[in-house]
Amino acid sequence: MRKLPRNSIDYYILPNKIMCSVVGVWPSDDKRSICSKIFAYFRFIVSLMAVFSIFVPGLLVIAVNWGDLNILTGVGCTSTSLAQFLFKIIYLVARREKSCTLYKELRSLWDSTDDPKERQSYKEFAYWARIYSIVFYLSSTMTVIMFTASAAWDCIRTEYIGNGVSGRHLPIVAWDRTDVTESPNFEIAFVCQFLATLLSAVAVCGVDTTCFTIILHVSGQFRLISTWISNIGFEIRSHSTNYGSDRSGNLARDLIRCIRHHQRLINVVNDVNDLLTPIIFMQLLTSGIEICLSGFAVMSNGASADLFKFICYLSLMMTQLLMWCWPGEILVQESQEIGYAVYLDVPWYKLSPIYRRQLLLIILRSQKYCSISALTFQTLSVHTLTSVFNTATSYFTLLRQMQQNEV
Repeated sequence: MRKLPRNSIDYYILPNKIMCSVVGVWPSDDKRSICSKIFAYFRFIVSLMAVFSIFVPGLLVIAVNWGDLNILTGVGCTSTSLAQFLFKIIYLVARREKSCTLYKELRSLWDSTDDPKERQSYKEFAYWARIYSIVFYLSSTMTVIMFTASAAWDCIRTEYIGNGVSGRHLPIVAWDRTDVTESPNFEIAFVCQFLATLLSAVAVCGVDTTCFTIILHVSGQFRLISTWISNIGFEIRSHSTNYGSDRSGNLARDLIRCIRHHQRLINVVNDVNDLLTPIIFMQLLTSGIEICLSGFAVMSNGASADLFKFICYLSLMMTQLLMWCWPGEILVQESQEIGYAVYLDVPWYKLSPIYRRQLLLIILRSQKYCSISALTFQTLSVHTLTSVFNTATSYFTLLRQMQQNEV
């Protein structure tokens, strides 16, 4: 594979492209052959089969052992994550045309400027999106390895537990009505579940990090507008006679470019909201449950080998929630920063009234900041993060009370 230049958007979205391509959900190129498209559908079907091979047995375990809090929390946290992914992937496939249109728009926004210094304003966000995508994937893979290592360690440490009962179990608890503890069925089921879990982790990371990357790339474009406005202020101070009086027409051209790009970004944010709002709503609705169940599993396992795998899973769920809320906070800040840049960086008092009015309109529009919301009532921000944590704490307290009542 040829090395991608660092000034290309393909370099920064490469981790997202690889993960989504593995499961066959990356937007297809018009130049792709029919065979490659069929192979993408095949990968997508295989990925869904892998997820269902873990999700369905988990639901059966929960249904059969509904009164057991340890089973409910241990299996419920993973099943909730898989339910999230199934909703996201089915929804995105149903709206694949909208997804492809937004993807092409983001690629077009990357070429908004050819100036290397101006590009640096949004390349920084693209760089962090790439880094966090890789970190989240590595964290997910480590969690899968911890689940597998915990099950393998239990099998090695105690081959039989009293009365000849086998102590073997799979990395993720499966329906106990199907006995797979005998060789070679156990080894085959163990390897198959490990591969299915690993593929599921890639699928979840691909979808989540791509949504995360979209929001950060849009945030970088708002910073580009602030950079343009700061450059206008510098030009006015440096060439107050020519540029400020706009004898050459450069000031009008630069202001029009800022206004048009700002309006374009507002439309892009509306498109992102239109596409991601149901996904974000489902994510916020179930993240509290995930954190609660995995936290309860950590408290319930004490010093057992399962403790470490649930600690990894709890950390992963908290990282996932942060990965959704943090870009939303950045988007709000960068969209508001445009108004501050106009007021503080541009000597508007040196301009004619027509340009002052244009700058005033930019300030007024930036006061109505752009944001990503969940069904129009919950904005992604740091406050959302704390709200979900409070919800998870309430759920956790309820489970503890139920456990104490059982004792």
